Amino acid sequence: MPLDAVSRRIAVRAFLARSARSAGCGLGLIALGGAAQAAWQCTDLVVVTTEDATITSAAVVPPGPVAGANVNADVGFCRVQGVARPSADSEIKFEVWLPETAAAWTGRLKVNGTGGYAGAVPFTRLAQDIGDGFVTAGSNMGHDGGENASWTLGRPEKVKDWGLRAHYSVTTAAKAVSAALYGRPVQHAYFEGCSNGGRQALMMAQNYPQLFDGIVAGAPSNFYPDLLMWLLWTGKQLTPSAPFGPPAVSEAKRQAVTARVLAACDAQDGLADGQLTSPRACNFDIETLGPAGDGTLSAQELAVFQAMYEGTTSETGERKYTGAKLGSEADWSPLFADNGGYGNFIGHYVYGVPTFDWRNAPGLFSTVYADAKAALTPVTAAPSPDLRAFRAHGGKLIQVHGWNDSVVAPDGSIGYFHALTQFEKIERLPTRLQDAVIDRLSPLDLAVTSLVLGDRVRQFHRLFMMPAVGHCGGSTGPSAIGGGMPEPPKALRKPETHVVSALMKWVEQGVAPEKIVATRLDANGNILRQRPLCPYPEQAVYIGKGSVDRADSFACRLPLPARRSQRPDEWTGPFDVNDGDLLHARNALTQRKLLLPDR
Repeated sequence: MPLDAVSRRIAVRAFLARSARSAGCGLGLIALGGAAQAAWQCTDLVVVTTEDATITSAAVVPPGPVAGANVNADVGFCRVQGVARPSADSEIKFEVWLPETAAAWTGRLKVNGTGGYAGAVPFTRLAQDIGDGFVTAGSNMGHDGGENASWTLGRPEKVKDWGLRAHYSVTTAAKAVSAALYGRPVQHAYFEGCSNGGRQALMMAQNYPQLFDGIVAGAPSNFYPDLLMWLLWTGKQLTPSAPFGPPAVSEAKRQAVTARVLAACDAQDGLADGQLTSPRACNFDIETLGPAGDGTLSAQELAVFQAMYEGTTSETGERKYTGAKLGSEADWSPLFADNGGYGNFIGHYVYGVPTFDWRNAPGLFSTVYADAKAALTPVTAAPSPDLRAFRAHGGKLIQVHGWNDSVVAPDGSIGYFHALTQFEKIERLPTRLQDAVIDRLSPLDLAVTSLVLGDRVRQFHRLFMMPAVGHCGGSTGPSAIGGGMPEPPKALRKPETHVVSALMKWVEQGVAPEKIVATRLDANGNILRQRPLCPYPEQAVYIGKGSVDRADSFACRLPLPARRSQRPDEWTGPFDVNDGDLLHARNALTQRKLLLPDR
């Protein structure tokens, strides 16, 4: 006879409490699962609760269109909808989709991050995951709506939900309903996300280290306040006159500059294939296109390109954040700052005003920058290289980033890798000595430490840089690897060609990815080019024969020095480390003790 609601709730509490203790997961679950779980039905899950979440609906959905989600599911599933309220002003709407039967479930959970401001459940990801045998979950991150900042005005708790709390609440609820339905806990939990989702990914590894076994962080905006100010910097450069105003440089000229960069540097990596393996190897001088050169660019246009390459700089000339790379010009987005309402976000959260004229704000890149960093860091930033708890849990982290990304500087991911290796060196030192080492760091220090300790970091973290790939995909390079980047077709969702599958093999079999083959597809899904991505600092090198569009024509090798620096403190070995890497690494290391505030 089915359990009544009260008896079922008691059974849920008893079973999942035992599961949580035996798994040592420390998730603080309030309501878990019953002893006779095999008899549970999907609709029974409405009685499951966790410390801050309740289930509002649970129903079986047949294959086909999913109501209200604008996606089709290839298989039937149990659709669970719920709300988490970690604060009085919270309303984190989430969904958990579960395979109909225990036999159809792989024992895996995947939680999906969201880019930008989120504001909606990522149904496309859920539909793919359920067809691949995952229990899968996602949320609106605490608010409804698209890319605007209106939800941030006077709602600090909602910003905290978006910035740091939502995925904890959703994941604990997903684990609870999984254990209740199947009578056994999740065996392996995974997280993927790109951009803001990549920031969320690193937030999970740093602050909830036992929540996930494997994490993919794509183009992570983990230095979030710095990233926010960079987006305003790009707006000031690319559309300086007014919100949504005319671009300072036309799209045609940006494309022309990219063509000139490729003409000058494409073959420097030993192969003319229409993409730069590493833009750092390119020494193209943009001034050759200015008034003192061939006149392609006016003085004003030349200044825009120089400012975009240099990165965010204060009114007194202090460099705050690295900029876009050579070869990415065609991918620059002139309207990004205005489309995202990032200036208003600062106005709302930092200053508590409904509108913020950031283009004309005095001290925008000094005083405002400092105010934004102080206010937003505690609830949005994930810069810490201290992943000891995640590593002790057995967690594995794959980070991916496109070299043509002009939204989140690719140097940030390289700098974070160097911060991880540097932390390996200083983690056992007293705080006073750690600070002294960080204060004295040079690019050479970073390079030598990464050369010596890089293999230790690669036991739990691997970085894959993606040539000619824009922000979370796009541009001209192969980018279909999943993990927040474009998804390859199901036939390619395997460890050799899919980052989440490679992560699962690493977590479950102990086999770390030595390369991941990225794919570029045409509009009909046909393969145009495949190219191996290599663990940083290795690069894909042409072996001298075979098609440049085939992955087996390339091998992963350490690069030769791209150029000889005139500065005695700069490295000329396989780690081509520069002041930009030092900026990001020091930013991370000085925030190594940053943890989230109490929930």
